Amino acid sequence: MSDITHAEPMASRVAAPRISQELRQIVGIALPLSLSQLSEMAMGITDALLLGRLGATALAVGGLSTSLFFVVLVTFQSGLSGVSVLIARARGEAHHAAGQQTDGAAEERVLSGVVCAGLLLACVFCLPMALLLGQIKPILHAFGEPPEVIALVSDFMHRLMLALPPYLAVIGLLRVILPAFGYATLLLWTMPVMAVLNGLTNAGLIYGLVGLPRLGLFGSATATALTGWAVALVLLGVAMSRTKLRPHLRLSIPDWGALKEMVALGLPMMFATGAEVTAFQVTGLRAGHYGTAALAAHQVALSVTSTLFMVNLALAQAANVRVAFWIGARRVEQARNAAIGAIGSAISWSMISGAVLLLFPGMICRLYLRPDTPMGVESLHVGVQILRIAALYQIFDGIQVTCAAALRAYDDTVLPMLMIIGSYGLVTLLGGGWLADSMGLGVLGLWYGLAGGLTMVGIVLPIRLWLRFRREMRRPRLPA
Repeated sequence: MSDITHAEPMASRVAAPRISQELRQIVGIALPLSLSQLSEMAMGITDALLLGRLGATALAVGGLSTSLFFVVLVTFQSGLSGVSVLIARARGEAHHAAGQQTDGAAEERVLSGVVCAGLLLACVFCLPMALLLGQIKPILHAFGEPPEVIALVSDFMHRLMLALPPYLAVIGLLRVILPAFGYATLLLWTMPVMAVLNGLTNAGLIYGLVGLPRLGLFGSATATALTGWAVALVLLGVAMSRTKLRPHLRLSIPDWGALKEMVALGLPMMFATGAEVTAFQVTGLRAGHYGTAALAAHQVALSVTSTLFMVNLALAQAANVRVAFWIGARRVEQARNAAIGAIGSAISWSMISGAVLLLFPGMICRLYLRPDTPMGVESLHVGVQILRIAALYQIFDGIQVTCAAALRAYDDTVLPMLMIIGSYGLVTLLGGGWLADSMGLGVLGLWYGLAGGLTMVGIVLPIRLWLRFRREMRRPRLPA
């Protein structure tokens, strides 16, 4: 198969690639990543459709449990982002040290140690995640959830926790490793299979089809866990079948120095991601205080904007890989071009998505809501207003996620983390709460807070990245 990053040694022999050339590399990585992430989002939609036929309680319990599980999972997966940085940087260093020629044996030893360090870190992350999800009862009590819902969510979550190892230590790890090695297309082949398999297994275990036991609500949790194990094995098998990739995935002694760097890179990213998802989760919980119509409108807007965000997230992951590779190869201009190309791509996509939200909010809301009841009419009206607010921050959202990824490639994570936490804490939570309650804007005030927080992050991170560019360009150049 063609391999995007296998062409890098040749690229490094010639003049620095222009931004347009780097852009093709970024899109080549981001496209399969975005499609695979959309396939994973389809799993949640399928689960909701199947559970909805069991009644409102089953839908609420399944939706809340799955949402909490994947929110925590995404937070811990972000802690593995340093793995891709170190792999891409090590590959760049190997090409540079070998006079632009790959020293296969040396590269294999270095990269297998980095991969095994990432595997060890992922396995360690499973423990605090299990402890956190295992204490879901007191967390839900603190937010005032009904006791009967808490009991069902707790039982559902304990079954769902069986999926922790495959989703975090296998699928989550391979999701950051494969793009760094130039094999992002493997995710494109396997993740849609995961979505289909999850839907079929959910239907079978929820309703007892084709001879499977009828488990009702808890069949969904069991199916999600089984799907995770099955897809993890398939994805690992497909990756191991690639001749050039197999040596790097073999078990070896972890690179302890790399593990230390992964923790230094990953923990700030975990806290930053945790701040962002907490802001959205708290906004969702508070939206319910303003009525059922407001909550329904919020869920519609969140579903739409999350789907659109997957493209920018994939572009950020591509920027992470490309910038780190060129840093390892000691090519600061190419690293800058990679970052600029990713940011430009994110701005282009965000302009399109923002225009769609601004011009067609009613059409989008009608895909989710039926305006044939007073509640539906009110939800539709609020949803249209929320989508117009969301359109305002699309460009800043795309900028902030790609800038954060580029800064991560430069080992610059602590100050960006503080900027992100400060923006979401002060602007989104405090400012949004003030607009919602004191100014009487209700759920719209909460979304103005989200827009303000994302806009603030989208302003400060590019400034930080620009300062980083200046610092790198002023450093003395080492001989190639």
